[in-house]
Amino acid sequence: MQEKITKLLEEYKISFGELAEALGISKQTLTKKVTGNMDWTYPEMTKLMEIFHIVDPQAFFFG
Repeated sequence: MQEKITKLLEEYKISFGELAEALGISKQTLTKKVTGNMDWTYPEMTKLMEIFHIVDPQAFFFG
């Protein structure tokens, strides 16, 4: 997941802090979610899909 998010941040020119703010969470919480130490909520997954135009959420989040 960490590599996927990093790639998307670079591709969309969004900072880690900007992503955390868009999701309504702290950078610390985002780090935990990206590294797999905390689960994503459905609203967060939905927002990520919107921000990064994710077509296949199953593959992105669980693949």
